[in-house]
Amino acid sequence: MESPVVFALILFSTTFATVAPVQKLQASKNPLPVGSNVTLFSHEYVTSGAWMFNDSIIVWIFSENKTITNNWIDRVTLGSTSSSLTLSSVQVEDSGLYTLEAVNSFRAQVTLSVQVPISNVTLRAKASNLVEFNDTAVLTCSVLKGSSLTYVWLKGSSVVTASEGVELSDGGATLTMPMVTRYDEGPYWCNVSNGVSQESSLPVHLNISYGPSNITMKIMPMRSAYITGSNITLECSAESSPAATVQWMVDGVYLNQFGPQLQLETVAESNSGNYQCVFHNKVTSRFSSQSAMIRIVDTLYAQVEKPMYPAIEGHFYNLTCNVTGPAEDVYWMKNGERLHEDNTTVFYLDNKTVAFKPLQHNDTGHYRCMAINASWNMTSLPYGLLVNFGPKTLMIHGPDFAEMGQYAVFHCSAMSMPPSQFSWWFNGSNVANSSMFTTDKLMLNMSGNITCKAYNNVTGKSVTKSKMLTVIEAIESVMIRNNTVPINSENFTLTCDVTGPHDMIYWMKNNTHLNMTHSTAQPHMSYYIENNMLKFTPLTLYNEGTYQCVATNQAGPHKSPKYMLLVNYGPLSVNISGPESSKSDLSVSLTCSADSRPDCDYHWFLNEMSSVVQKTGPVLTFLAIKENEGNYTCKATNPVTNITMYQTKAFTVAAHASALHFSSQSGLIMMGLFACAAQLSSLH
Repeated sequence: MESPVVFALILFSTTFATVAPVQKLQASKNPLPVGSNVTLFSHEYVTSGAWMFNDSIIVWIFSENKTITNNWIDRVTLGSTSSSLTLSSVQVEDSGLYTLEAVNSFRAQVTLSVQVPISNVTLRAKASNLVEFNDTAVLTCSVLKGSSLTYVWLKGSSVVTASEGVELSDGGATLTMPMVTRYDEGPYWCNVSNGVSQESSLPVHLNISYGPSNITMKIMPMRSAYITGSNITLECSAESSPAATVQWMVDGVYLNQFGPQLQLETVAESNSGNYQCVFHNKVTSRFSSQSAMIRIVDTLYAQVEKPMYPAIEGHFYNLTCNVTGPAEDVYWMKNGERLHEDNTTVFYLDNKTVAFKPLQHNDTGHYRCMAINASWNMTSLPYGLLVNFGPKTLMIHGPDFAEMGQYAVFHCSAMSMPPSQFSWWFNGSNVANSSMFTTDKLMLNMSGNITCKAYNNVTGKSVTKSKMLTVIEAIESVMIRNNTVPINSENFTLTCDVTGPHDMIYWMKNNTHLNMTHSTAQPHMSYYIENNMLKFTPLTLYNEGTYQCVATNQAGPHKSPKYMLLVNYGPLSVNISGPESSKSDLSVSLTCSADSRPDCDYHWFLNEMSSVVQKTGPVLTFLAIKENEGNYTCKATNPVTNITMYQTKAFTVAAHASALHFSSQSGLIMMGLFACAAQLSSLH
């Protein structure tokens, strides 16, 4: 013969197979760290049913009897006045699906995630000195302890995601960059998080050797052709790390000339040819070159010549029209228009020289000279004059306050031509040499002075600017808590729990700052703030929505997770639908409905509640016989608000017929279930 326990399991599996759609259980916190306590609860009160974990039973509930199974008896506490279940000192293996089932009523579930806090995050590079287009960078992030891990990779202050040229593997713990480029150089670190903690590694710097590439050649003076006897300077530059060596060639033959500059003095027509600078990077083992044709002639032409020194704002500067042969007049044009003298622009030497006394920023432009005589005229090629200036208008962009444990990012900008070079100092120490500076993870003792210096290599000028960074204690968390169930027309309070010092808190509803001014507030406003609490006096359906509390300090706002406020109400009205009469011996159904949250519990009575019909639930089905005539009353009770309303409907039988009576199969199942419950109780 099968045991009572087996019999009960058969009954439960038979009964639970026909339950209503799955509802959602609520957890006091989820996810949560190992060793924590958690309470699972539902707004439905269960009188007969069970709590289950995955496929195993935790608690049997039979009327007032509640039996905890042996595997859970030392770790589980049941609510005395509700169907809540409290688990103590949870472990990772307690993660899974928890279900509360009521017999022939409802099923509610929640998936609980128990996680190990993260500690000792380290970052390792397979190699840190790499060659562009040759090597693959492999960075591995490891964690000593932690579960349910999520990895975020950062380069400087930017997040690195999987894309073309970036691969993430091992669940995100390994970052691979095949065929690295120079733009992959920089500091990398990884941030590891789960639902209960997060931690960042120390940075690892990747050094990428590249080039030579993007070679440029400057020819001074720049002309389409040169007159014999001229002096010409050729200068080459390239992007290369480390710096590349340079050797010069002419018409494919190496010259015994090294370095970025080649001087051609008192040239003759035989010096015409294809000049080439060849760069070699000893680390990347790559060569690259740039070439230009130098043409030297003995003929008439007009050409704009400039001094050997750069054009700098505020300095004197000349442009000269080099004319071979007699010229009766010389004219100058700027950007296609005739150039005239003014307070800072003067012509000399029969207009062949235009002098800027001194150069202004707006003197930048394209200049031509035109030489004219009785038999010919010639216009030079355009010469682009670029006035170097600055740096000026130096600006530091960054926070005045930052929180302990965070990183602060600062940007420096200045008006300058060519663009300035930047250096940073933090509390007197040089910390960066680019336009952006990111601090290390901040500590309270790291408040101090941040200084940016902008330097123009051409003008030789520099400017500095400083600002104060103050490190303050961090707001570690902001959470919304409620201690009561939200019920319409009753007082209700949301509490903002803030961990860490803060200046103030304010509340938001549906992503909008919650208005606390009665004179301009929305209608139906019935709330106010007291300390860190938002009090509804009373709560109404107009208060439903998504709430957040925001704690602020000098570094900025910290928002809580969103809290969805749903107001329990009703029943506001009760209605019975179904026929008022029927022919004899037909099956009749009456349906009771109510405007309510959550759904009501329904009970049926016949003839002014003098007798209870053996039926609960919204639908009552019975046989149309004389004995079943009368006034049917539906009692609708909201299990949360405890409000009850009634509705009555009269029913008559049009004709009589013999009644067929039979026992309810569900009644037999319930009788067997309760008998089994009594036997189970006697076993413990």
